[in-house]
Amino acid sequence: MKIRKIWVLAGIIAVMFFLTAPVFGSDGCPPASVLIDSLSQLYNGAEFDHEQHVDITDDCSACHHHSFGKNVDNEQCARCHYDNRGTSSVACGDCHVQEPFTVQHIREMESNPNRYHIDVTGLKAAYHLRCFNCHVKMGAPSGCVDCHERTDTGDRFYHSGKYAPAGGEIGGQNE
Repeated sequence: MKIRKIWVLAGIIAVMFFLTAPVFGSDGCPPASVLIDSLSQLYNGAEFDHEQHVDITDDCSACHHHSFGKNVDNEQCARCHYDNRGTSSVACGDCHVQEPFTVQHIREMESNPNRYHIDVTGLKAAYHLRCFNCHVKMGAPSGCVDCHERTDTGDRFYHSGKYAPAGGEIGGQNE
């Protein structure tokens, strides 16, 4: 009987270890940098210095606003995510889609009438709501090209650089 209790206790400890183990990798450390390149057709990827941002705030939830490595403690979230013991990914693109206004995505959202997350922004908005707002508040670089170098395709799309209207023309009229 005593041996059985020891095995049960050892099993519980092993399960608890695997449920609370870090999700970044075997060493438990987040990556030093992350390449954000979801808009690579318009901009070159932005190298996100993760180490620098961890030095600024050691609160992961400042950027990663979901349950991370712990049980859900928000009452609204616990309605559906009661068994959530953290997430195996912290990538923004796992929840925020790159093109939120496609017919396919809208139909997916409408197909679930009980969906709680009716306000999930697209990936571009998610980055800007988290990154840009914090940069402005902290006095960090906040100009578009401070983080993003526009590609030739991006210049063409935004009518800038060599594709900018000549002589201040707007809509074919001189200003």
